[in-house]
Amino acid sequence: MIIGDDFSSKAKPILTKMYELSGGKEGKRVNVKALCDELNIDKTEAKNLIEYLDAKDCIKIETMGGPYLYGDVSLTKKEFFKSQK
Repeated sequence: MIIGDDFSSKAKPILTKMYELSGGKEGKRVNVKALCDELNIDKTEAKNLIEYLDAKDCIKIETMGGPYLYGDVSLTKKEFFKSQK
């Protein structure tokens, strides 16, 4: 899969919402279903975005399962958050 600017820009709201839901804490689990419900993201898009962010080391997949394939994810110490200030 080729990752373009459009796909990357769709990943940014996930990180922003995860930051909000986790209180900005690295390693705090965020439920994928709740995250996707809030952002109105479908299962296929969620799976692809989560895998992309995991590969970029922005998030860590914590648990498998649930309606979105992944149950919980958490933030890592990626430079992305420094750019949000």
